[in-house]
Amino acid sequence: MESTPAIVVGLPDLMHAARVEARGIMEEFKGDYVAEHRAVLARLSAAEVISEDEAETLLGLYRLGYEAGEPKGNPQRAYFETRDIYAKMLAGNKPSPVALVIASAALGSFEVSVFPEGSTTVTIARVSYGSSLSGIGAGIGTLLGGVPGGVLGGAIGGLIGGIIDDKKGKGKT
Repeated sequence: MESTPAIVVGLPDLMHAARVEARGIMEEFKGDYVAEHRAVLARLSAAEVISEDEAETLLGLYRLGYEAGEPKGNPQRAYFETRDIYAKMLAGNKPSPVALVIASAALGSFEVSVFPEGSTTVTIARVSYGSSLSGIGAGIGTLLGGVPGGVLGGAIGGLIGGIIDDKKGKGKT
């Protein structure tokens, strides 16, 4: 019987790796959320799982969400801008699956609610963790399983970020 050795990575290992990565980035940039996200995207670009243009687009999406969460921000306008940028990425020429999952997490950071009387409210957390954790998850996933691992890691990170956002509360417009 021929066997190929396999690396087995458990959930505790991944949780620890994500914590170490997130803490290291937070310590390095001392609360500058945009700089933190830029660093995560630069690492993904250096690993060649997203292009430099995609990194700039994703940083722009992060800024849109971040500014929408500010007290004078406009989540509704930012949501529609984010949705348009994401649609352009989807229709683009050979977009990176990792870039798409991070952009999807940026869009998923917004919550759109329609009330029975027909009014619509768009909300986003004061500082949304969907995009940030999607990027960190994508980086860890890429190390473990290339682009498919990056997509899965990005999706899981984005979901966890969304859960954190819901626990922290959202700002309304």
